Amino acid sequence: MIAISGRGGLVGWHLRTVLHAEGRSWTDVDLRTTDETAPGQELTDIDTAIHVAGISRGADHDVREGNVELARRFVAALDATGARPRRLVYADTGMRGTSPYTEGKARAAEVLADAATRWGAEFVDLVIQNVFGEHGTPYHNGVALTFCHRIARGEQPVVESDHVRTFVHAQDVAEALAGSIGQGELDRRGTTMSVPDLAGRITALAEVHRRGEIPALDSAFDRDLFNTYRSYVAAPTHPLTAAVDHRGAFTELVRAHGGPGQTGVSTTVPGVTRGDHFHRRKIERFVVLQGEARITLRRVLADERRVIEVRGDRPVAVDMPTLWAHSLTNTGDTPLVTAFWTNELHDPLRPDTFQDIA
Repeated sequence: MIAISGRGGLVGWHLRTVLHAEGRSWTDVDLRTTDETAPGQELTDIDTAIHVAGISRGADHDVREGNVELARRFVAALDATGARPRRLVYADTGMRGTSPYTEGKARAAEVLADAATRWGAEFVDLVIQNVFGEHGTPYHNGVALTFCHRIARGEQPVVESDHVRTFVHAQDVAEALAGSIGQGELDRRGTTMSVPDLAGRITALAEVHRRGEIPALDSAFDRDLFNTYRSYVAAPTHPLTAAVDHRGAFTELVRAHGGPGQTGVSTTVPGVTRGDHFHRRKIERFVVLQGEARITLRRVLADERRVIEVRGDRPVAVDMPTLWAHSLTNTGDTPLVTAFWTNELHDPLRPDTFQDIA
């Protein structure tokens, strides 16, 4: 069993999606209390404890002392039920004494290191900075998310710095916290660029996507940045235009700019539902060509849902957001014909498909 703090934040949610995808069990530690776990929590069988919760906004004193207090509460919650994890993981900044936030995070690391020594646990002080990812909070979780939010709303990104930073996707951070990869691999997955270049990159991706097209995704960073941008787009549907003449009609379903991809067609009998799964990184698009269907989307580990009714005689392209479970149900009386496109070739050893009811 894994105990985690900070379940509701950007990194905490992405960590839970990774654990959920891998079929691993966890419990959330409630740090709103001073020295008790939340009612009903049982932490005695904890093998790994992961402390993600932190405070980055507020008065200097509140930020500095608040991060230390959260670490103390996390340790107290584990102590209260006699838990003795063999591994204690901390989402740290790696910076020391440069601001109230980094001071608080550094002192929190000391609290956790002392607890790990007392428990005889391995202490993993994981350094993460400039995290971006789907469904983060703009103006709070970092400049990349603020840019995505503004550009998706048709606004211009406000670039106030020309600093060069290394950006890392929240799914990579989550894998490192969960122990799937180490600090070295996490660092290698980061991408270094200036803040103005980042704004330009997101703007370029958005311009292509607004035309209903898939931009060139030449790297894992471009894919992750594109998926992050898409999480701020209000609707995942794209109108399609048919070219009609005496022979019939031709409709272009997907226009992808470079890179691998795979297209398939399925038939579904009336009343049957396909899917009920989610993808962590794969980009996928559906187009119903014949019949009537209901596409249901549900954000993983949440109750947020979207329902889209589609018809073959009025085709639209529907993007499947990453980290949203999705399903396709034939709601008509005739067989449903649907075209599917993904940005990558299917790999049966790594299908990036995880069962979850939409």
